[in-house]
Amino acid sequence: MEIYLSRGGERIGPYSLEAVNRQLAAGTLTPHDLGWSETSPGWKPLLSFAGVIVPGGASSTAVPIGIAKPITFGLPQHAGFWRRSLAFMIDAIILGIFALIVAIWFKLRAEQGSGQSALSAVLPLALILIYMPALWASPMQATAGQRICALRVIDAIDGGRVSFMRGLLRVLGMMLSGLILGIGFLMAAFTERKQGLHDMIAGTYVVKDSLIGR
Repeated sequence: MEIYLSRGGERIGPYSLEAVNRQLAAGTLTPHDLGWSETSPGWKPLLSFAGVIVPGGASSTAVPIGIAKPITFGLPQHAGFWRRSLAFMIDAIILGIFALIVAIWFKLRAEQGSGQSALSAVLPLALILIYMPALWASPMQATAGQRICALRVIDAIDGGRVSFMRGLLRVLGMMLSGLILGIGFLMAAFTERKQGLHDMIAGTYVVKDSLIGR
């Protein structure tokens, strides 16, 4: 069975039943999100489709819409603005320390007559562009700051690990979020699933890591 999903008033898909169950398990979908299929026409909660597995419970038995209730037990929680801000500040401190070490090293080389290399300006930027995407694409799925704050970055479609290139796109989106007076970051406080502009650009969510803590 293939199921279409409703996102922002538009029909997307179709997705296989297995893909829908993966998204439910990852928290990118909830049991009360609407779906439609050719075998069961009409928009109805995903919980009402046969074969849909509710995280923490048994599979659906095509219960009527009237008694289908949203179930949130076991679903990952999207991380809020302040928790994400704390993680960002921790990462900024870490990156600042590395940038300071690089600056001191190049300054010492210049005093020794080695000359000022162009790397002194390029290396800190390269560090930022590599640090975050590499850690998001790792099994940890989080930077050091996000790990401390028990957060993970996941793919908005299947809830899996993001690729390095997707992570790089997210970093560029963060730069854009900052350039527009931080509005892109503030969006995480008001959007339905706590997405900042950079999350929307890269197709990601930031969720609380239940394996570390809530």
